[in-house]
Order: sequence, then C-alpha cells, then structure tokens
Amino acid sequence: MIATIDTDALLELMWAAPLAVATVTIAYGMLVNGTVRALEARRDRRTLAAGGFAVLAVLGAALFAAAIVFGLVVMVSKD
Repeated sequence: MIATIDTDALLELMWAAPLAVATVTIAYGMLVNGTVRALEARRDRRTLAAGGFAVLAVLGAALFAAAIVFGLVVMVSKD
C-alpha cells in the first residue's frame, strides 16, 4: 500500500501556520503592552496617552479573540 501526500494542503500549511502564530503573538502583545502602558499613563495622570494605550489594548484583545474564534471554526468545519 502506498501512502499519498496531499501536497496542496501541505503547502497551504507552510504559510498559514506561521501567519496564524504571528497574528496571535502580535495581538496578545498589543493587549499586554496597551494594558500596562495605559495603567502607567493613568497613574502618571496622562489621560490622553492612557486613552490611546487603552484603545491599543482593546484592539489587541479584539484581534486575539477573533484569531482564536477563527481557529476554532476552521478546526471544527468539515470540507
């Protein structure tokens, strides 16, 4: 018996996996960095900077959540 390899799926995995890892890593970094800097800015009474960093944190959280949901949808969907 000869095993067949789906080269199209393998090639797709070669670019999709690093892209997914980079997206999740950057999104989580935005979330953590924005949160920490917003708290520091608020403590130093820099409200405009705190607001900007809070927006960064919210965008990072939204991107992180979207990436996780997308990954789950892809895993449970059938072709």
